[in-house]
Amino acid sequence: MYRTSKSGNQKFWKALASIAIFLLGVPPLCQADGSDQKSKLSESFVLEPVRVFYATEGESAINPADADHNGVPDRVEDVARQVWAARKLFCEILGFPDPLSSVRFDGANCIQVSLLDRSRINGLNGVAYRVAQKARPIPDGQPGDRALIIAVATTVDPPRNATPAHEFFHLIQYGCTYVSNRWFLEGMARWSERGLAPGGIGKTMLSSDTGWPQSDETRDRLFKMSYDAALLLWNPLAEAVDPEGKLSTRILPEELTTLKYSNGSNVLSDELFSGAELMRDILIELGKIDGQMMEELGYEKWTLANQGNVKNNDHIYDVVMEILRRQVGN
Repeated sequence: MYRTSKSGNQKFWKALASIAIFLLGVPPLCQADGSDQKSKLSESFVLEPVRVFYATEGESAINPADADHNGVPDRVEDVARQVWAARKLFCEILGFPDPLSSVRFDGANCIQVSLLDRSRINGLNGVAYRVAQKARPIPDGQPGDRALIIAVATTVDPPRNATPAHEFFHLIQYGCTYVSNRWFLEGMARWSERGLAPGGIGKTMLSSDTGWPQSDETRDRLFKMSYDAALLLWNPLAEAVDPEGKLSTRILPEELTTLKYSNGSNVLSDELFSGAELMRDILIELGKIDGQMMEELGYEKWTLANQGNVKNNDHIYDVVMEILRRQVGN
């Protein structure tokens, strides 16, 4: 299940440079890997489809702590475990579309995680990229491997921080739909963090018996939000449709329930998580109507600007309310 190796592919990172700026407005990864020898990610660790690339020296050097003395830094293994567990939970247990099976990602067969100094990803904890790329080589890899790309800051400590799982959930979103308005993209991804973190529902700004749809004033406020949209919409919805949120009603594989971080804590913190079926069906429905939405809004194609256009807001919200009505029966 676990493998480590030396790796390097400067051409890959040079190719990624142009799309990184275009897609997300963050510093291109080639500045932090390959062309910048101080931050070259020469080491790799593999956990099934998750491939983590990291450095042991230079600006992006990872914390060298290695509790089990297996030669792989604990933080590297913990990042891999969290991403692996997020995919297992969301895609294999809860039925969210697996981004590795999405037609949008052109045959991607692995998830590539680069551990970088925060300065290399615009001071963020993590970034998920929207296109598949040729995978960096590993000893057990194939020349035709294609990767979905995540970057995670070296300061992120997975037992205390859900950034790797959050970024993986973005890959699920990208694989389902082109729309990426931040109240939808970041708000729902913040809700998703409860999947592995303690407790089934995050904090909310609303009562679980709030009226749906929300008032025009609340919606205007929501559409200007990013991560905090979880408090105003996604968490209250989860609580309204699924207040118990018991994962124990599902068959959880032992390999997930017994998986532990390097400090001995469980990667799956508990068996509580609310709202998964609602969120899954919302993403699937958005994917179904992408073409219709593009036509109705007068877009020629889903450019980056169109993906986050404010004109999308009402269409996305209408889908959310429609799926809510289907699930609650009114």
